[in-house]
Amino acid sequence: MYDIIVFAHLYKPHVGGLEKYVENFYKNLSNKKVLVITSRYDKKLAETETDGNADILRIDSIEMVKGKYYIPTPSGLKQIVEIIKENKENNPEIHTHTRFYLNNWIATFIAKQNHLTHYHFEHGSSFVKDGSLFVRLCAWIFDFFLAGYILRNSKLIFPISDSVREFLQSRYSKLKFGPTIYNSYPFPLETFPNKKKPEILKLLFVGRIIRSKGIYEMIDACVSMNENRIPFALTIIGDGSEMSNIKRLVKDNNLSGHISMMGLLPFEETQKQFAKYDIFINPSYTEGLPTTVLEGLANGLFVVATDVGGTKEIIPQERLIPFGSLSGRTIKNDIVHILENWDDEVKIYKDIYNTAKNKFNWKENIKKYEQIS
Repeated sequence: MYDIIVFAHLYKPHVGGLEKYVENFYKNLSNKKVLVITSRYDKKLAETETDGNADILRIDSIEMVKGKYYIPTPSGLKQIVEIIKENKENNPEIHTHTRFYLNNWIATFIAKQNHLTHYHFEHGSSFVKDGSLFVRLCAWIFDFFLAGYILRNSKLIFPISDSVREFLQSRYSKLKFGPTIYNSYPFPLETFPNKKKPEILKLLFVGRIIRSKGIYEMIDACVSMNENRIPFALTIIGDGSEMSNIKRLVKDNNLSGHISMMGLLPFEETQKQFAKYDIFINPSYTEGLPTTVLEGLANGLFVVATDVGGTKEIIPQERLIPFGSLSGRTIKNDIVHILENWDDEVKIYKDIYNTAKNKFNWKENIKKYEQIS
């Protein structure tokens, strides 16, 4: 019997910010038996698996948007109904993560019908900005109708950043909020390192290779740095729908000697990469709380990023690129500013690092949930 039944649209071995949040949040809960219900997006994956104090159930699903969006088949829906029925006596909490997914609407409906406590964790601070016009239109319709149902029928909503809270408050009415429960990270360093100014600046991007991650603006910045003879090397870790276009741009602009594309790496391998670089770049169009920015800072990297979502809750807002000003030029300018003011930037980042280290830790954020549940 489970104490908490969690609905996460995608989960391990798929790795993203939401998936790591779900994994680490429930791993840090004490004395709770947890079931994570997720999409079986790859038929080769086992239907059930145990991971620490959590069990994983991958339900039969249909792919609606390639690699991104899945809905349960009738068989998958039956699995959901049966698992709730089997555990009803134990009165489990139902947890849903991110409002965009049909699985979470189903979970909300079933929780309401069975009078179960339902908490929703919201990770999104904007409407969907990626995909075709048709995909975005469908997402917008879902947001106003089915997502609204999820949000309004939750006992409490836990935003993962204050920016997420502000977005929801501005778009939906009659919502009940709990505390902000930040994503967190085990900062491996005592403080921000005394880095020496490098002869060749090592830049890192980690994320999906899609337009809404600002990937084209980042390549524009590289073109400009190359033209201005600024010595740099950029590594891109990730995969996505724009990969072939980005590879072509790199080749067409003679950047192959400056840009290395490593593709998608396992989480553990990605974590080992951070310490090799000087600056982390995240020119995204939208974020909830950007996990990779937190990972970059925690591993001692300067950050060049757009002021979207909860990024300003990690890096002070005045140090971010206003979203309306995002371009290759503004990314390049922020990189050059760090390079030209290296020693001063190290001193400033020591304060930024120490503040974030205290703010983004699971022990303190788990307490917020445990005091309510």
